[in-house]
Amino acid sequence: MDREAAFLNVPYDKGYEPLFVTLVSTLVFLGQKPHCVGEIAESGSGRLQRIFKLIESCRVSIHDLSRVGQPPRFNMPFELGLACALRLKDSGHEVVVIDEKPYRLDRILSDYKGRDPLIHRRRCSNVITCIYGLYNIPNAPHIEDLQNSATLLRRSAKEIARRYGASIFQPAPYRALVEAATEHAVEQQFIPLV
Repeated sequence: MDREAAFLNVPYDKGYEPLFVTLVSTLVFLGQKPHCVGEIAESGSGRLQRIFKLIESCRVSIHDLSRVGQPPRFNMPFELGLACALRLKDSGHEVVVIDEKPYRLDRILSDYKGRDPLIHRRRCSNVITCIYGLYNIPNAPHIEDLQNSATLLRRSAKEIARRYGASIFQPAPYRALVEAATEHAVEQQFIPLV
């Protein structure tokens, strides 16, 4: 298990892109390694096995359940279930849920009661605050610096998507996004040169 790796279970749609870019860049700026299933090529083993192996390889998984409404989308809660099963095995895997609205999780997933999701209200600045609070990193960048840097990365992400002619959720643009975030983090001295 990679102690700095984070699995991202999020909606892959155009409206979520700014939040996704903010989530990825904030993790990179804090010295973490974000991963999502879209970055892994199909190897013949099937999507479910790829997802489980990726979750298992990460110390933490972050599940955004903000898009489970109408029509219902079950992928995010399903992947949360896989992560919870891994956690129940006492593997050391940490599970984090984020959502758009407070108290909604109690209604849509009552088996998860007793844990409060982090609330972003569909605002990029709140995504940064949620993720910043998860990690206790010595000499972490100031939250304002992370917000300014994430704004720059959201602009870069649009250019990356245009350059590849594909969504930022696709493997090549996603890797380019992580690379751009890493380069920026090194330039800003958020993380050491790797």
